[in-house]
Amino acid sequence: MYRIKQLREEKGISQRALAKKIGASAKAVNFWESGKVEPSAKFILALADAFECTTDYILGREDDMGNVNVMRELTEDEKVILNVFSQMEKRERNELIDFARYLIKKSNI
Repeated sequence: MYRIKQLREEKGISQRALAKKIGASAKAVNFWESGKVEPSAKFILALADAFECTTDYILGREDDMGNVNVMRELTEDEKVILNVFSQMEKRERNELIDFARYLIKKSNI
């Protein structure tokens, strides 16, 4: 049994946001969560990266998340920023980057 829905809900993200993050369609995520289709190895790996756990945890083969943590050295603020950023559309991301650069430039004056 896959833990995709459980992990997605724990992260507080929509199927659409998860799909965008891993390069899949929202329909595919829905099918995986409902058990209609099994994700390919490519997407299982992408899910493990997105959820910061092992593939075996996603597949239900182990109870421990495996202590995989690609963001372990980030501060809590940096994690929040990355989480918000990952949920934005490309245009919104560009606007945020431009605004951040403006703030940096403004503080250096």
